[in-house]
Amino acid sequence: MDELSSLKKSGEDNIIKYTSRAKMIRDELAMLGNPVDDSTLAFRLLSGLPNQDWMLRMVLENKDNKLVMSDVTAKLLQVEQRSGFAGSVKPADGVKAQALAASSAKKEWEKKSVVCFYCDEKGHMKRDCCRSVLWTEKAVR
Repeated sequence: MDELSSLKKSGEDNIIKYTSRAKMIRDELAMLGNPVDDSTLAFRLLSGLPNQDWMLRMVLENKDNKLVMSDVTAKLLQVEQRSGFAGSVKPADGVKAQALAASSAKKEWEKKSVVCFYCDEKGHMKRDCCRSVLWTEKAVR
């Protein structure tokens, strides 16, 4: 519990890393038989923010409804993106890059199963259709 109480967000951490560290500590405590509820984790997360985020911390802590970790994380991500913190981090570590990598696993597609929306033939897409290109060139002239 001391590790969770002393959790602080360092300057080079982005919100995703910071919240992941908090959740990892929560999971370790649960495995040791000392579970931490979501509201307590959210309060601990807020208390570990740097002094420059005191206003956000106060607003979130004084909400009428119960504090939930997902709401706190979402608000912190919004603030981080607005402040431009994500832009100062390497692109691979940026919030958008991490979210995109996590959500979109690229699927391989077979050319045989693709149908062109321009000529209705199989094997290519409209952007690669020679008929579409020819029609566009004639229309430009």
